[in-house]
Order: sequence, then C-alpha cells, then structure tokens
Amino acid sequence: MQDMYAGWHLTFDAFVKSECSNRLNDSEFLEQMFRDLVDVLDMEILVEPTFKAVPLDPSKVETDLDEGGVTGTVVITTSHLSVHTWPLRKRFSLDVFSCKKFDPEKVEKLVTERLGVTRRALRWIPRNWP
Repeated sequence: MQDMYAGWHLTFDAFVKSECSNRLNDSEFLEQMFRDLVDVLDMEILVEPTFKAVPLDPSKVETDLDEGGVTGTVVITTSHLSVHTWPLRKRFSLDVFSCKKFDPEKVEKLVTERLGVTRRALRWIPRNWP
C-alpha cells in the first residue's frame, strides 16, 4: 500500500551575514519575501501575511530571554509559512508546510539570496498519517 502523506514540511534554520542582519528586523522586507515564496512555489494566499516586530533589547542577548525580532505568518490554501527572527544574533527559523508537494530547493535559493544566509540547517520532513 502506498504511503499517504499529510503533507511536506521544510524547516530552515540559519545565520546571515552581518550586513544583512537588518533585513531580519524589517517586517515589510520579510512580507515581500513571503509573497515571493508563495509565487515561486505556485501556491495561493488564503489569509494575508501578518508580521509583528518585537522591539530589540541588546541587554538580553547574553541571556535565554527573547531579545526581540520579527514573527510572521501567511496562511496558504494548502497550509502555512512562518518565520521567527533574531536580528541581534543574526539568525532566523523559517517553516514551510503544505499538503501540496513543493520544491525545497526553490525555498533555499530564494531565502539564501534575500537574507544573505551563511550557515544553514534544512530539514525536509514528509508528514505521514499514523
């Protein structure tokens, strides 16, 4: 019997170049990147992107407290995209989940170019029904 997949999930955790870290705190830049990802993946927006910037607090960088950044989501007809950024640490975590199979290399290419990724960990996870 063929496996039935609930969807495909890409997690993308990365660090960016110092000169690109300001993009991690730019909600408008990140929203446009999400819109472009949806287009490149031939998906459709169901609920408009929502991004919220949390003020940066450099005094929290050396702690385990959240020092601020941007959280964003967009609901697509086949699930969602989300991102959390930590500009002061020059890092982000991005997820793409869809019941429609998509090309993770397209995500990696667009995000790497836009955000100046230097080091990354990508995980391609087929989500199976039990």
